[in-house]
Amino acid sequence: MQTFMPQKMLPDVVSVPEAARYLGIGKQEVYRLLEFGELRAKRENGKILIDPTSIYELCNRGKMH
Repeated sequence: MQTFMPQKMLPDVVSVPEAARYLGIGKQEVYRLLEFGELRAKRENGKILIDPTSIYELCNRGKMH
């Protein structure tokens, strides 16, 4: 897994490919995490925009690597 930047420096939203890169997993696994409510996101103009805080929280809960 990549070293994660401090929470206050996170971007406003993260795309699925960016989330996969941050987490060191594939895009399909990101979709699974979204489906099971492990990551928060919204959809705008057909794109899934993930709340980066939820990525940070997921990592801190120890559910990733």
